[in-house]
Amino acid sequence: MSEIPGTTGDVVWQSSPPGSIYDYIRVASFSIGPDGLIEQWSRRAAGLFGMAADEAIGRDPVDAFMPAELRSDGHRRVGEILDGKEWTGLVPFRMPGEGGAHGLAEVYVMPSLTADGERAALCIVVDVRALRRIETDLAASQAIFGQSPFGFVLFGTDFTVVRANQRFATVFGGAADDHRGRTVDDYLPGPEAERLGATLKRVMDTGESVTDLQLVGPTPGGTGRRHWSMNLYRVHSGAGRPVGVAGLATDVTRRHIAAREAASARRNLALLNEASARIGNSLDLETTARELLDVAVPGFCDLASVDLYQGLLTGEEAAPGSWAPAHRESGGGSA
Repeated sequence: MSEIPGTTGDVVWQSSPPGSIYDYIRVASFSIGPDGLIEQWSRRAAGLFGMAADEAIGRDPVDAFMPAELRSDGHRRVGEILDGKEWTGLVPFRMPGEGGAHGLAEVYVMPSLTADGERAALCIVVDVRALRRIETDLAASQAIFGQSPFGFVLFGTDFTVVRANQRFATVFGGAADDHRGRTVDDYLPGPEAERLGATLKRVMDTGESVTDLQLVGPTPGGTGRRHWSMNLYRVHSGAGRPVGVAGLATDVTRRHIAAREAASARRNLALLNEASARIGNSLDLETTARELLDVAVPGFCDLASVDLYQGLLTGEEAAPGSWAPAHRESGGGSA
């Protein structure tokens, strides 16, 4: 075993059902004895055909599962197999009992020998319906994944990128496959990367999805900061085992700019409303100046002053530009 590089340390013995392709496709096995009857019956065969081992063992598989019109040909095939001929084909089957569901299985039959040297057979069965359903789902997911206008990234259980779509790669540079193995530190500055990393761990540990996680960071070759909204959710294998965290990211920079501009416009409008309500209620110039300062600071600025000219205070006429300030009102505050 040690002669195979990278194998010795990679072997994992699991007490739970392994996470593999068998989580998605229905594969079963059983054996046929020299008499053409079922001799061994796996748990997966019981799940696929709907018959427990104590019901299946000792029965003729052709009579038990094949439609009546196909049994003659089925018995002939079994005879050929017990004569030492391998066989592979598509076989219709039905669940036992009245109204049993019909299915289609791909069967691979391998001749074998018993301990006494008698001819027998080992049968491997794949549920074709499940296989075709997987093919359809895979084609649909590939189309959605590849054509999505949003950035999609899948983090594995070690929180490295397992897969990213082309939209994600377009934003961060390179081809989609170039992002495999990268971490959040490769995309975001320190504090934001730590925040996203902690969120990924929480989603992975709890299974609770996170929506509209706001992130800020640069993009390669870009100018300024970009704002992202990210939805995160845990994904599972067909057996229900967590396999990672999926993220769907949307660039919301324009939304942030528009929101900031709208907030600025609202502040200015509120300032004008306050000014119209508070300024000019008195004919006294100094009082009006103080009212103006109260409105301007800190709503508009941190420091403001109002210069009152002597001519305005005394009522004297003077040529434009000849008045000198006689009194100054000021106000200030810290932002």
